[in-house]
Amino acid sequence: MSWSVRGKSSFLVYLLALALLWGNAYLLLVNHPAAYTLDEQSYLRMAQGSFDVPVTHRYRLVVPLAAGALAEAAQGFANLISPSDKPPLGISFFLVNVLLLAGAGLLAFRSAVAAGAAAGPALLGMAAMLTCGAATYVTGLLLVDSAVVVAVAALYYAVHARSGRVLLLAVVLGPVLKESFLLFLPLAFLCGQFVPWWQRLLAVAASLGLLGAVHWAIDAQLAGAATDSVANALAHGTSVGSNLRWLFSPRGLVICGGVYGLFNLVVLAGFWGGRAARGQWLRPLRPGATLLLLLAVLAHMLLSGEMSRMLLLAGPAVAVAIALIVDRHPLFAPLRRLLIPAAQPSLP
Repeated sequence: MSWSVRGKSSFLVYLLALALLWGNAYLLLVNHPAAYTLDEQSYLRMAQGSFDVPVTHRYRLVVPLAAGALAEAAQGFANLISPSDKPPLGISFFLVNVLLLAGAGLLAFRSAVAAGAAAGPALLGMAAMLTCGAATYVTGLLLVDSAVVVAVAALYYAVHARSGRVLLLAVVLGPVLKESFLLFLPLAFLCGQFVPWWQRLLAVAASLGLLGAVHWAIDAQLAGAATDSVANALAHGTSVGSNLRWLFSPRGLVICGGVYGLFNLVVLAGFWGGRAARGQWLRPLRPGATLLLLLAVLAHMLLSGEMSRMLLLAGPAVAVAIALIVDRHPLFAPLRRLLIPAAQPSLP
């Protein structure tokens, strides 16, 4: 496939990803409660240039700064029509998050195709990821998770497509988007053998240097910021036990199980039919790489204050699994005939 054709098809898939996200997220945005959550308050202040916020949020500056810059530009344009003293930060966060998460959806689609799924099932897998409750939540509210989802999707795509450049880029930029992306580095090291080991080490060194520079630049403006970081890490460690108990409680299982909704049934159906039927989609899924990704997601959940939201990080793996199940499992043969119709003879 030529670059021009591939570029056009990728652009159309990206537009579809935007369409899948836009309506639900915008409805959540315009019906936002009057009071902001603690997370949203922090990111709003960061978007306005103040980093004196809880240390958990302080260094996740990419999305807030991008939203702040977009809001300032939009305010200048809006003032030509109707002057206002408040930049439109809500819609700016919405636009940044939707554009980023649509990119993650495109990468999930490309991962499914690289794994061997046809375009129709790959689009269905992407839809499962982008229409889940967590995707609506992080794009409709003033949050920053969309950026790290892009990094995880890029890393997973790199493993499936054996793309060294994408893997190195994800490793370098991921920790700056969210420090806990470091939990995904075992995936890059154990499943990224197509990239020389010294290049992967150099990428990790660059990412740690970049992360350290961000911390230094922000800590220099705030007294006691370095000790705050240590205390925050210890506090997160103490929450693991309570989060684990909540996860396996009836309430936790119902809430987390509802993130991907009825698409869970597709994954469960994939295990029906015996070893041969399972093997048709499990082998191209790259079970080792997928297991490492899911373990990193579990670690994120146990360290997080909102465990169900972190399940969006598993979205790339969920999308590829659903695409491969629909594409290859015998149970979905009737659906395949709709998604992948036989070639029709050309008209004279």
